[in-house]
Amino acid sequence: MSEQWTTVGIIVSNEAVDSVASFVSDIQSGGCLLQDVDPDTVKITAYFQDLAWSLSQDKIRKFLANLKNFFPKIAEPIILTSPLKYENWATVWKDRFKALKVGSRLIVAPPWDKPKLLLGRLPVIIEPAEAFGTGTHETTQGCLVLLEQAADNIVSESREFSLLDIGCGSGILAFAACRLGANPVIAIDNDPIAVEAAKKNAILNELEKLVEIKVAQLSDISDSADIVTANLDFLTLTAQVECLARVFREYLIISGVTNKDWERLKNEFQNSGVRCLKEIVGPEWGAGLFVHG
Repeated sequence: MSEQWTTVGIIVSNEAVDSVASFVSDIQSGGCLLQDVDPDTVKITAYFQDLAWSLSQDKIRKFLANLKNFFPKIAEPIILTSPLKYENWATVWKDRFKALKVGSRLIVAPPWDKPKLLLGRLPVIIEPAEAFGTGTHETTQGCLVLLEQAADNIVSESREFSLLDIGCGSGILAFAACRLGANPVIAIDNDPIAVEAAKKNAILNELEKLVEIKVAQLSDISDSADIVTANLDFLTLTAQVECLARVFREYLIISGVTNKDWERLKNEFQNSGVRCLKEIVGPEWGAGLFVHG
């Protein structure tokens, strides 16, 4: 008899998605899939063996019930479950993540789908089960495209450049920067789980000696970098406008903001003395490349 699994779907507001996904991942080490339902809501999907689900569901339901204590304005989370055989789960998980070309030079792939022929592209290998940032989200893709442009602008002048990735998640932007020529590269996140995931991904990319990954806040950073990337959220970005404007020397790349907030965020930064050189506004999210002056 085949092993039985349960699919668990949790629909939650954007403000709480990181907390919920981290909690579920801690319980179920296989990780989570994140899908946008709309600009304000995300569906978190995880897969549990039936026995594991029977032992974990009370913990998850209590955690969700307590979210209002930390996020009083969010909508009530919705939890949905359905049965799934193990064989189907294994196929669904791996079929969902395939190699993805981004920009003109990069290709992002999970460990099980390393392209046999890279077609001249620079590979970034990311384990989707480990943390947020797989290259499929608009914000990540926008940051990667703008990072490629910024790196090419500097390299075309035969100059080296450094990079600081703030809120690194899976480490995808830091590893892409390495492939594009950045050295040194520092990646920080205030979530220890994300930092551990990024360190594992660094090993997959054979970049563990080239990227410094650590738990830290932006306020902990005293040095500056030629390029700074910050794929965060509206509240964090607006609270850190002055700090972000201070720590980049040549280019600042920001994203993590919905279309309805993008113009407001862009104006906040431009009022601080930086200028938006290029923006990518997708169907739901925005990203921008900023310079001084």
